[in-house]
Amino acid sequence: MRKLHLGLCSLVVLLLAGCVGSSDSADLSSDPGARIDEIFSEFTVPGSPGAVAMVVRDGEVIHAKGYGLAEVGSGTALSRTTPVRLGSVGKQFTSMAVMILADRGELAFDDPVMKWVPELERYPGIRVHHLLQHTAGLPDYYDLPKEHFDGVAGADGEPLLTNKDAVTIFDGWGEPQFEPGERHEYSNPGYEVLALIVERVSGQSFGEFLAENVFEPLGMETAVVRDRPEVVIPNRAVGYRPDREGGGWEENDDHFANWLVGAGGVYASLDDLYLWDQALYTETLVGKEILELAFSPTTLNDGSISEYGFGWRVDERSGRRAVHHGGSWVGFRAAILRFIDETTTVVVLSNASASAGDLAEEVAEVVLEK
Repeated sequence: MRKLHLGLCSLVVLLLAGCVGSSDSADLSSDPGARIDEIFSEFTVPGSPGAVAMVVRDGEVIHAKGYGLAEVGSGTALSRTTPVRLGSVGKQFTSMAVMILADRGELAFDDPVMKWVPELERYPGIRVHHLLQHTAGLPDYYDLPKEHFDGVAGADGEPLLTNKDAVTIFDGWGEPQFEPGERHEYSNPGYEVLALIVERVSGQSFGEFLAENVFEPLGMETAVVRDRPEVVIPNRAVGYRPDREGGGWEENDDHFANWLVGAGGVYASLDDLYLWDQALYTETLVGKEILELAFSPTTLNDGSISEYGFGWRVDERSGRRAVHHGGSWVGFRAAILRFIDETTTVVVLSNASASAGDLAEEVAEVVLEK
């Protein structure tokens, strides 16, 4: 999709690039930073939203840069300090919230979910770890038409659609898709149930819990959960998509489910995610034994393996062992790739509906080549 919006201005940029002399081309091939800049060059077209990219190696930021605009109307540039919506990359913060509570003994991964969310009594056998690993078998209420959500919004006395509203859908809709633990099936509702569990165990809102227990301790100054429209995030990126005519951009920032959290809802900057990445090499937030569960594959009921831990995919990228996750919501795309053996992390966040995962892998190829 990120290639679709290349218009006349992009063509001019490419033609100019073709006029670069051979000595400059040699510099490009030998300079990783310049090669990364080239990967994101399409977003340097005037008036374009774009992406931010960061590479961390051995604890040092070796590249962190914005390409394009955070807000097209104002001309505000994207930068390493711009808060960008993370989409499902935010699931790792949900899993960390649950791990913190487990580390403190306030819940157990083997707890029946009904202990904390009795609204799921029609789905017996689901444990907390099933939700973390996407093996619970919940049906996906995102397949329902908007009218179904309109019918439950405000059930908790709030006019917005919240997690407490959404979980009431399961009172009379859907059936278990499979026995808990039988297979892996990615579930946004499952992570929204987890956020509700965090609230009910802690007595705080999900955003308050993350702020107090993750964001503030790590010094993540711009990270925030946007669970209500009145949560103002200074200088945040606005989401966009190519317009129907293919020559410009239109905002893609609003959605009736914007206020559901746990599966998403987190904004953070590259600088925030640097601090987050570094904390994951330590026991700052939780003990080593619990933290390792996040990065360990799941054994299913039949003994087969699912390459997903607690909020992280666990497999290979660019031919190397990696823990990683992607995110997509309205006009935002996000990806984080952590190559543990190389102590190297690549992060790409986009507000231009760009394929952050593909871009991150292109960057990884540049920085990991021998």
